[in-house]
Amino acid sequence: MQSISCNKFFLARDEKDFLKISKSTFKQVACFCDDVFFAVEMLKKYSLQGSLILPSRFALDQRKLEKFKRSGFKFSVFVDLLDDDEALNRVSLLKLPTTTLLYENLTRTGQISQKFGGKMPAQVLEDLGFLDRECQIVGGMYADKDDLQILGENNVEITVCPRAFAEKGATFVNLKLLAKYPVKLSLGTYDFPEIDMDKELEFLRLTSCALFEDPFAVTLKEVKKLTQGEKI
Repeated sequence: MQSISCNKFFLARDEKDFLKISKSTFKQVACFCDDVFFAVEMLKKYSLQGSLILPSRFALDQRKLEKFKRSGFKFSVFVDLLDDDEALNRVSLLKLPTTTLLYENLTRTGQISQKFGGKMPAQVLEDLGFLDRECQIVGGMYADKDDLQILGENNVEITVCPRAFAEKGATFVNLKLLAKYPVKLSLGTYDFPEIDMDKELEFLRLTSCALFEDPFAVTLKEVKKLTQGEKI
């Protein structure tokens, strides 16, 4: 089984990381690397298919952005809703696909809400225009029903990284809740020495069953379907 995407954040720092990704079997790779042009070289060298997630400061440099576009790689811009308003508004004006880390813990979710006058993060994304184009969220554990309704209506993709977020103390992913909304769901991994999507899938299944205190709450087949964009 090949997973739809593997999201690498802040870990593709040198050639060893790209080599590690190349030895895995993925249809698509969504890769974050602070050195964008180095990442382009590595993706070409190891014949990796997918997209690059550009740092917002890179995307705001028109000369660099135009040079990167000539590489032909699909891309999105990484945005942090806790950045200053000027940077967020400038990224919004670019009208480019975005990737953001959201709902990964209650502290940041609360900080975002406080910054924007009590608005839900999904409302903030909508107000900034990020939902008018392709938008991917990494995290999603603490998204509530109202947020998921907005995200689903805008065809947002939520990428879950089960082992990484659990290791950071996040709650388990509520697959049953996510399945009720038309959000696209994909499986990612990072912060581990090895890339093993089978382990991610099994961990996601086990923790989902633990969340509902039911060993049969969700099957491995259902988890695979959900993380490949299908519904159960």
